[in-house]
Amino acid sequence: MKHATQNNTEKTGRTVSIMIDSKATRFDFDQLKHFHKGDSWFGCAVGFRVMQLAARELSGKTLWSRKQLSVLSGHPGAGVRDAIEMIGASVSNNRFQLLDETNNQGCNRNMKFEWWLKHGDDSLHIKLKDGFVPEQFFTLLDRLSHNNENNEDKKEFDQMKHDLSNNLWQQPLDALFEFDFAPAQPTPKTA
Repeated sequence: MKHATQNNTEKTGRTVSIMIDSKATRFDFDQLKHFHKGDSWFGCAVGFRVMQLAARELSGKTLWSRKQLSVLSGHPGAGVRDAIEMIGASVSNNRFQLLDETNNQGCNRNMKFEWWLKHGDDSLHIKLKDGFVPEQFFTLLDRLSHNNENNEDKKEFDQMKHDLSNNLWQQPLDALFEFDFAPAQPTPKTA
């Protein structure tokens, strides 16, 4: 479905806009790469694309606003978190929560590529389509996180993150994500 909103990403490419203190502010993906300062390139790309989709769906005829945004994330990774923070300031304003607070040690096999964004009265559920991330990604992630890594694993994992990131930018949002307006967010799991 095409949307004639303030945030039509077909027109903006690698940018997203949001209201900050009554001023429209545009962010681009290069800014996120500087903001992140880590190596979670795939996470940054996923998070940025999630925020682009959220901007498109939550803006309507007026631009969405940081003040009204809160995020529940199934993904604990630093790249995703930094994308949400740079655009929405949800982390620093205590409007960011993990779906599973016990699963907060970064990327792992149990994380979900799934988010619930609340903006005013609207709750948007976004999920990366099944199969986008191959099983080999999680196999390598398991090996790397359990110190069973070797240089070849690290090289393969870095190449996979690079390839997945590129793939995210080559497809339209509707081909990447399933999304719907949900009446309520799930209850986060705490320790």
